[in-house]
Amino acid sequence: MVKTAEKLNSKTIVECKDLEIIEGDLKNPLWIMQIKNDIKVVLDVDEYIKIMKLNEELLKEIFELKLERAILSEFPIDYDDVKAVVLEEMKKNSDKDLEEIVDKIKLEHPNLFYSLDIDKIF
Repeated sequence: MVKTAEKLNSKTIVECKDLEIIEGDLKNPLWIMQIKNDIKVVLDVDEYIKIMKLNEELLKEIFELKLERAILSEFPIDYDDVKAVVLEEMKKNSDKDLEEIVDKIKLEHPNLFYSLDIDKIF
């Protein structure tokens, strides 16, 4: 049990004695547990690991989509070049917003973006 807690980065291990089942059965991978007036959700370890991996994948996908949108909105000449520069800048300035970083790169490296002068078009 200690190894499982370490695997999940948890320092809390609870052993239930005299467990009273109000409804359902223990074979269900999800339990609702009442401790005095507090409600807790208990989840099978494998199910929890699946959820955490899925959450990690979703966060990565969301980041990739936000990154793509931020870069493409500035009309890059080569998306992959701009992405590499943005990711490198993010390592240096992790506290800055993604759009701020893209704007900074556009100012510092205007050669990476198309220059669109709307007034000259119309």
